[in-house]
Amino acid sequence: MLTLCLGAVLSLPSSPIDVVVFTRTEGFSHGNIARGVEVLQEMAQGRWNLKVTDDSADLGSDNLEEVEVVVFFNTTMDVLDKPEEASFQRWLEAGGGWVGIHAAADTEYEWPFYGALLGGAYFVDHPHIQEATIRLEDPSHPSVRHLLTNNTNEKPPVWTRTDEWFNYRVSPRAAVHVVASLDESTYEGGSMGDDHPIVWTTAPGKGAGIYTGLGHTNESWDEPAFRSHIAGAIQWASSGGWIPLGNLAGGGWAEHRGWSDVGSATAIDRKLKTTPGTGVLVNGIGGHAGELLSDATFGDCDLHIEFMVPAGSNSGVYIQGRYEIQILDSHGVESPASSDCGGIYERWDEERTPKGWQGHSPTVNAAALPGVWQSYDIRFRAPRFDAQGRKVSNAVMERVMHNGQLIHEDVELFGPTRGGLEPEAMTGPIRLQGDHGPVAYRNIRIRRL
Repeated sequence: MLTLCLGAVLSLPSSPIDVVVFTRTEGFSHGNIARGVEVLQEMAQGRWNLKVTDDSADLGSDNLEEVEVVVFFNTTMDVLDKPEEASFQRWLEAGGGWVGIHAAADTEYEWPFYGALLGGAYFVDHPHIQEATIRLEDPSHPSVRHLLTNNTNEKPPVWTRTDEWFNYRVSPRAAVHVVASLDESTYEGGSMGDDHPIVWTTAPGKGAGIYTGLGHTNESWDEPAFRSHIAGAIQWASSGGWIPLGNLAGGGWAEHRGWSDVGSATAIDRKLKTTPGTGVLVNGIGGHAGELLSDATFGDCDLHIEFMVPAGSNSGVYIQGRYEIQILDSHGVESPASSDCGGIYERWDEERTPKGWQGHSPTVNAAALPGVWQSYDIRFRAPRFDAQGRKVSNAVMERVMHNGQLIHEDVELFGPTRGGLEPEAMTGPIRLQGDHGPVAYRNIRIRRL
């Protein structure tokens, strides 16, 4: 699968990925399909092995085993039979990637799995083609990040362009992650009011889905920004929806005071020795830097992170900036506490006795020797709130793996741990502690659920 670059310019994959563009129509047939296919074939040079088909059999009978991404490009109505639907669903849930373009929302009205990819937002109608303003709700997403280069003053940043703007049955917001939405005050004929998503993502099983309502006109396919939008969507889908948090410059970090990009890091006594380059993040020679804070925020997510600490050092991974999983030189500790490596740190109240409570020790001490690279694989569910903002369910660490060993399962979190951001919310940034001693991080990636 492809590794993404979150910089303003999309990087090409190290080897081409296999992409199927599916164009079958059983209802209205868009006149721009031929132009869009032509452009996709141009864009594929050096990055994708592209197959264009309107034969639904190509998506059935497990014919997609070697394919990373399927693009539904202006498909309409019932385009797969029942066995083909079952085959496509198996493939996508096993780790495939789906990209739906424009009339993909006018497709498969009777297939519940497909409806879930759309968040229930099937096509209803549209006004005439006209210019409108798109609000970038998640400007760090690879499908829109390229738009930030000349778009630094608007909050949220916007994208103004001309297209045919669909109205949908419902807003999909409750079931998807919204990347961008339409500002209905900037055009005529919108019927969804203040909540009109136009680009969104889903996470079917181990797979990834992204829908964009853009792409009706021939002119769309001549726009460099739109081409980059589609390229970014395909790249993101090919990765299973994983987004890397990489280098300090353009790698997805809002705050990184005192941190450095290096090529490698080695622990010598209680310090880190580094070599020039990129790929590893370190918090300075003495280990007293600020916090590393992602520019994007996340709710339900999977997080993979690799770390290394010298003897006696520590750090911490804060999911949503609120709930800490401790990093510490804890190798050999026989009965690890919540403050040891892998522990979910305590909540804290200076006026309470005891001040710390509701910490969770790891079920097993999986900590490696100091100076050895280690990993966490975390599945997190965010707290839920009702329409009045009252919390109705707590955050949960569904699963934490430390160096491949299960150390937490279904741990309910009743509030932020010590030093966590207040108040609780549906989303928050990834936050890495940088002021408690030398630490190195690498291969950080996150996937919305």
